[in-house]
Amino acid sequence: MVGGEADAGGGSEPATLGELLAVAVTTDPLLTWSVIALTVVTALLPTAFVLATGAVIGALRPAVAAHRWTPPGGHLPWAVTATAGLFLLMQVLSPFRETLADTLMGRIDEATARRLMRLVSAPCRIGHLEDPVIADRLAQAQGAITGSTPGGAAYQLTLVWSRRLAGAASLVVVASFHWWLTPVLLATQVLMLRWRNRNWDVLTRVIMGQSDALRRSAYLWRLATGPEAAKESRVFGLDGWLVDGYRATFLESMAPVWLRRRRVGLLAVAVGLMGAAVTFWALALIVGAGIHGAIGLGAVVVYVQATVSVSGLGSFNENNTYAREGLAALGVLRDLERDLPDPAAAGPVADRPGPSLDRMPRSSIRFEGLRFRYPGRSEDLFEGLDLDIEVGRSIAIVGENGAGKTTLVKLLAGLYQPTGGRITVDGVDLCDLDQAAWQRRVAAIFQDFVRYKFTAYDNVAVGALHLASDRAAVEDAGRRAGAAALVEGLAQGWETPLSRQLTGGADLSGGEWQRLALARALLAVAGGATVLVLDEPTASLDVRAEAEIYDRFLDLTRGVTTVLISHRFSTVRRADRIVVVDGGRVVEDGTHDSLVAAGGHYARLYALQASRFLADEAVGDG
Repeated sequence: MVGGEADAGGGSEPATLGELLAVAVTTDPLLTWSVIALTVVTALLPTAFVLATGAVIGALRPAVAAHRWTPPGGHLPWAVTATAGLFLLMQVLSPFRETLADTLMGRIDEATARRLMRLVSAPCRIGHLEDPVIADRLAQAQGAITGSTPGGAAYQLTLVWSRRLAGAASLVVVASFHWWLTPVLLATQVLMLRWRNRNWDVLTRVIMGQSDALRRSAYLWRLATGPEAAKESRVFGLDGWLVDGYRATFLESMAPVWLRRRRVGLLAVAVGLMGAAVTFWALALIVGAGIHGAIGLGAVVVYVQATVSVSGLGSFNENNTYAREGLAALGVLRDLERDLPDPAAAGPVADRPGPSLDRMPRSSIRFEGLRFRYPGRSEDLFEGLDLDIEVGRSIAIVGENGAGKTTLVKLLAGLYQPTGGRITVDGVDLCDLDQAAWQRRVAAIFQDFVRYKFTAYDNVAVGALHLASDRAAVEDAGRRAGAAALVEGLAQGWETPLSRQLTGGADLSGGEWQRLALARALLAVAGGATVLVLDEPTASLDVRAEAEIYDRFLDLTRGVTTVLISHRFSTVRRADRIVVVDGGRVVEDGTHDSLVAAGGHYARLYALQASRFLADEAVGDG
């Protein structure tokens, strides 16, 4: 096998026709059975048309001899009428079937997209989203690698099965000429189809085996054509480099695919020639029978067309390829649903209900001997870290870059599971709590908070969806975060889309985005969150602006358990308590004044930052 074939697609087998049918029936049973019925009818119409055409030709000779449409015993008018009627039905029903099949395709793709979205977003933890193997399989299940989706497979299969049913009906016609010819033609076509299906399944595995490279080439394409890197692309002159990188990566990913095609090219030609030889032999028998007067001219026409139609049983064109690729995508989705963590597994054991989270946390949140290591790393980020967070008070976690401050709050939010030790809430292991319910108790704004291309209103409302219809609460959160003035200055106020790529949309400055993100956190607190995490959401602001926002939040969230993350020590002075994380442990713990007086790690870094700030201020004044 070509390199990459064996492990492509995560070992997923293509979905069966029965699996696809089950998805379609579940999605829209009436539409599914209507498409199937029309496919059967439109598949049989060509054979009926061939028989009618043969009847017309058979009736022509006596009509010509009598120079009349209706010679004695003739049936030409009826044959012509039947032929015209069948032709009219084909012209009407085929487009109708295609329209319904196209609608069914959209319904199936929407349903499978929902399945995929729920599957990926349901787990409370996020480690699977950072797994390159899962990323490959997600791209495969979406149809982003082969270009075909489960819905596309359903549409293409209506065309494939239309040819197959027409071929099966034609076999019945051929049997009336020589019954033994039917099994010969059928066996030939089945053998050809089985080989072609298997060959394309292997080729699809080869393509899916290149998912990582194809995702990289798609990323380079997006960088070259989208706004994400547009500024740097122009400034650094990256246009040619991105295009060349895309070409090299794409050609690299396609090399095994083209190699596979070259390897089986001659065999594919041989298979096609075998089918053609059997068909030509059958046609020669039919023509010979006509020449010797064993069958009439009309019968020759019918048998010739029926024999050619039988080849539809083993034909393999782009309809088949898209169908096989769509079935492969559905197979990956099926296996992802089997392999990804069950969201229920993140909560309490089924027969042991977890404690109620209505009033948690009541007393404290503890990190006890915490250890954590990211996948692919050889060392633990935390080595037995111990920390007690008092409920209802503010705590600042400071430390140098890479100390693990953000990871600490991700563990607190249940986004990752510790590799050692435990986190407890009021003495209960966090792993024993309902993870989704706990995450509703935590309002976290990370330094890389999301800038949603939603309206300004929705950017705040997503902080507490159950309050989304409470306009007063949403706008009040914006006002308390200092975002009211900026929203009122937008063309459509709260209903302005926050993206210049959307009609009537606008973009915001970094500071304005930060105020909306903070309003989101305030709404979450108003909606019931009892732990507020601010993970350097103001990192792009100057020291004074950042201090002003932190001061505002400490006032607005008084009584809420607040965790502040910052590398700027001057902005966290008002926190009730400050801990310094270094080397995977808490190395200092106290108030600002006590830590400065102790003259330790915190005091040295604080003095260094303060002197740098004063020097910058002096330069500015000068």
